[in-house]
Amino acid sequence: MALYRLTLRLSAPLGTPPIGPTLFGQICVLRAEAEGSQAVTDWLADPARLWRISDGLPAGFLPRPLVAPRPAGREDAAAMETHKARKSKGLVRRETFLKRRDAWAEAALADDDLAADQARPHRITRNHVNRLGQGTIEEGGLFRLTEDWRLADPDRRDIDLYVETAEPLDHVCALVGMLGAQGYGRGASLGRGLWQVVAAAEDAELGNHPGPRRLSLSRGVIDPGTMGDALWRAEPLAGRLGPQLSLAGVSPFKRPVLLTRPGATFTPAGPGPWGRLLSGVHPARPEVVVNALHLAIPFAE
Repeated sequence: MALYRLTLRLSAPLGTPPIGPTLFGQICVLRAEAEGSQAVTDWLADPARLWRISDGLPAGFLPRPLVAPRPAGREDAAAMETHKARKSKGLVRRETFLKRRDAWAEAALADDDLAADQARPHRITRNHVNRLGQGTIEEGGLFRLTEDWRLADPDRRDIDLYVETAEPLDHVCALVGMLGAQGYGRGASLGRGLWQVVAAAEDAELGNHPGPRRLSLSRGVIDPGTMGDALWRAEPLAGRLGPQLSLAGVSPFKRPVLLTRPGATFTPAGPGPWGRLLSGVHPARPEVVVNALHLAIPFAE
């Protein structure tokens, strides 16, 4: 399988964060529309063919690897204060990772090597609509939505997306570009979630290393049989069906699942795949799944 790096340039705010399982779900819908639902069913039935897909990451950054903390003594008080100050910085520069992945050590990182989340939250106030056709609700009808307006900052509007697949790069670019053209996530019908693919190439550099540890760029699940000595932080994902399925008269809400965040690390047992495809995530649509496979790159502590 090849590892591809696509750079997406936002041209509209994001109503939904660019997380791997949601991106993959919308790619499945696009494939069903273009190739037929049976083609997608066959694709999902073969985990070896499935895309391993990262979250959308700020261009030039990777998730900061989770590593085992070293014991701290009294003489390490200053180091502990530095650790606390850096705790919220969950991103590391790509060039720093490549430079230091032969012997990764947190103590060797400079402050400029790390960064916090690059999102730019923007809150929008809206009013509930009276579904009986009587306009808006006058009392207690206001609610707020958060959108990501990082496109307003030229230094933040580019996003790197990593995809591992046996499919050709031009096909991957076509699907990701089609998703960006029609709109991704919440508010797509209102012009949200738009992007263009401005760069794409095979990224052999990230995958060309002996290991022995792996850094996950994805959201996934931990499989003890294939992922040893795993370190991770978990985060719930409460997904929804897209309008293609929810407008058919079923609940739009999926069952929540608990996934590891990008930055999880583990020692692989075998060549993979790591993680798995989660089924049974919707009470009425058994064909709905969540892609919890890891796109994991090698490094050494």
